[in-house]
Amino acid sequence: MSESIPENQASSGLRSVDLTSGLWPEVVGKFIETMPIEDRQAFGAGPSLVMELASGRLGRFEGLYDPGRAALVGMVGGWVLDYEAEIHLLYIRSLDRRRGFGRKLLASFLGNLDASGVRAAYLEVRESNKIARFLYYSLGFKLQGIRKNYYQNPNEDGLVMVREVSSGNESSVNNLHQEK
Repeated sequence: MSESIPENQASSGLRSVDLTSGLWPEVVGKFIETMPIEDRQAFGAGPSLVMELASGRLGRFEGLYDPGRAALVGMVGGWVLDYEAEIHLLYIRSLDRRRGFGRKLLASFLGNLDASGVRAAYLEVRESNKIARFLYYSLGFKLQGIRKNYYQNPNEDGLVMVREVSSGNESSVNNLHQEK
């Protein structure tokens, strides 16, 4: 399921890993425990959801691993039912943000979904999260709807976005996968 990270990151040793097998679910649990509370709240997925995704029963869950630090840099996951996926979280550790890791991780995840026959991927994002929205738009997501006052603390609308697979999406994500 997981593909290797493009060469520009492979030289630094980072690799994409399937977090649903072997010891990875346990590693995910420890990763969450060490995560700052504000980060746990920000990505909106509690430990029970993350552990359910890591179980592999209904979901897919990938991480970006740095063997040099023996640490997860980030993770992405969601439910996959028939030919649709709901992405419930994308998280990069705060010290590793703004380095392109979220883009690479999400592109890998989307490429794996495409390869397995998933035809549409959905996600939700706070209206104010412009950085995440830009990332999602750049990877082929489009605004599908608005959930009024969906988020609390602060009260805010949630934007529902969808990325439907077409031959154009498949090639653009695969090209991003193979850059450099």
